[in-house]
Amino acid sequence: MEHREAMDAMHRLQLLMRIRGRGVMAQLGMHTGQPKLLGFIDAHPGCTQKEAADELDITPASAAASLKRLEKAGWVERRPDEQDARRNRLYLTREGEEKMLAGQRAFEALDERLFSGLSEQEVENFCRTCQSMFDNLADDSCRHLTVWKLAERAREQDKEGAKT
Repeated sequence: MEHREAMDAMHRLQLLMRIRGRGVMAQLGMHTGQPKLLGFIDAHPGCTQKEAADELDITPASAAASLKRLEKAGWVERRPDEQDARRNRLYLTREGEEKMLAGQRAFEALDERLFSGLSEQEVENFCRTCQSMFDNLADDSCRHLTVWKLAERAREQDKEGAKT
């Protein structure tokens, strides 16, 4: 198999995963980015909007817009900080916890579907191959970045490319 064929296969899979993932979110009534924001708030109850934005590597404006939608849906609530009334703390509501769990289950089912028919050895080999390919391309500027931070960097480059 030629490298171009392998690249086309990876790209095709990535696009289909994006389509299926957006379908899952649409069925749940969610928008892109909301599952990871709900997950962060669940793992860090009482966090601030700034903490969530920093950890997820999204702009404060993007975090504010997402949180406004989540509040309107009744999935997140803001409570005043007991020590600093100028600061709000974020918490999932009961509905938010249920929505987050439903999202986790739906994405786990999608993952199961993706890897169905593959042996544990095939999945391990796939992970090793992906890591080797990542190591081949990575340098010190990106080797340490999380998936979310790599995605944000890619979005920034897309925006820069659109300006030129």
